[in-house]
Amino acid sequence: MQKITKIITKPENIFLILCLLWGLIFLCVNPPFQSPDEPEHMLKMWGYTQKTLRYQVKNGQTGLELPQSLAYLYNFYNVYRLSNNKIPYKSTIQALEVPLAKETTTFLPHTPTSYTPVSYFPSFIILWIMKFLNIKPLCMMYILRFCSLLVYLALVYYSIKTTPCTKWMFLFLGILPVNIMQACSVSTDGITAGVIMLYIACTLKLAFGKDTLPNTKQIVIWGALITFVSLLKFAYLPFILLYFLIPEEKFQTPKSYYTNFLLIVLINIFITGVFLCGVISSPSINTYGLGHHFINKPELIKEIVLSPFAYIKMLFASAIFLKKFLYQNMISSIGVTLAMIPLKYTHLAWAGLICSVFYTDIKEKICNVTFKNKLWITAAVVLSFVLIMTSVYLVYQTKPYIVGVQGRYFTPLIPLILLLFYTKKFRLQSNVIPIGLFLISQCLLIQNLITLVLRYY
Repeated sequence: MQKITKIITKPENIFLILCLLWGLIFLCVNPPFQSPDEPEHMLKMWGYTQKTLRYQVKNGQTGLELPQSLAYLYNFYNVYRLSNNKIPYKSTIQALEVPLAKETTTFLPHTPTSYTPVSYFPSFIILWIMKFLNIKPLCMMYILRFCSLLVYLALVYYSIKTTPCTKWMFLFLGILPVNIMQACSVSTDGITAGVIMLYIACTLKLAFGKDTLPNTKQIVIWGALITFVSLLKFAYLPFILLYFLIPEEKFQTPKSYYTNFLLIVLINIFITGVFLCGVISSPSINTYGLGHHFINKPELIKEIVLSPFAYIKMLFASAIFLKKFLYQNMISSIGVTLAMIPLKYTHLAWAGLICSVFYTDIKEKICNVTFKNKLWITAAVVLSFVLIMTSVYLVYQTKPYIVGVQGRYFTPLIPLILLLFYTKKFRLQSNVIPIGLFLISQCLLIQNLITLVLRYY
């Protein structure tokens, strides 16, 4: 009995149970296509099954040729995304019976996403198999949601198991409402958040773990993870600077230390460059749907480079303008950001996050995160913030504030922001802390469920 209790109370196992439980609840309760960009991600994967890597153009509109049944479901649920209308539960039950009938197709105009197949692995392969088996389209969506949840579950589980410190911080982050909601949807956010957490955990292990000298396998894994991060969302490429958390003394020579970093940087710059060439040449959002005039992305980038101070001023103004929304939306995002948990629960979530970074289990290692380490972490956070805002600006092209930004874009930055508060001098080791964090997380998830139900039913 004591052995079983010891296994269950491990942070990674607590996460496994809670994430699977709440993930399945949100997977079922959240109506189809109501997570942020869920229809677009579903269609993007469908395009991959047709060997359509980018988009199709017909009558001056971007879109995709797909079964009428899928187009019908897309149009039916799209009405509810930007309105406060309720979705009858019976309509979803009936929609589950709509057959695929993939032979009868139609062209559906929509704005394509720019994600690579890596962002949808292994979901698009499972979708291809389901398409071959003629699985009903709405059943496909729920299966893809479950697949996304399992991928996220595995990534965060190993993140908590790998990190030598702040295990409860990773646990609390892993079960934030926004992370679980996105993980159990047809989206790229679940795999992105999971890979980033695993990357940070591996970096902490290399920097503060017991191993004196990192071996070639560890460096290759670390390099592969940051490459996956940049492939998933290039705006997080500055996370590569976390390499400098690893002490130079852990390598045989200074030359090998910097050579490894330079090689990984060059690989990532090449891969990201190829990806950005495709993104920059793609149409901006709403170009076809609304007929707005958009500046070509290369010209807009040139404008930013030639007027850097004006652009930095706009970044600061946008951050101040959006601060309350981002503060809440980094914790909870329901539907197309039309609903979030109440502000008092958001305060509670941030309090729990800060508390989690100060808590250290008796058996857990206390890492020496130096001032120099925190400078590199700050650089990674600031540069990622700039790239996230800039990528949104290139798409929406709004002034004087950059709008279209969502808090969930910045949620992966939370562990780095929290590490800035980490110190050896002040640690919480009371057994009450994990119980408190557990109760706070359940309050947040229950409130998120209530908010979700009130929004749609």
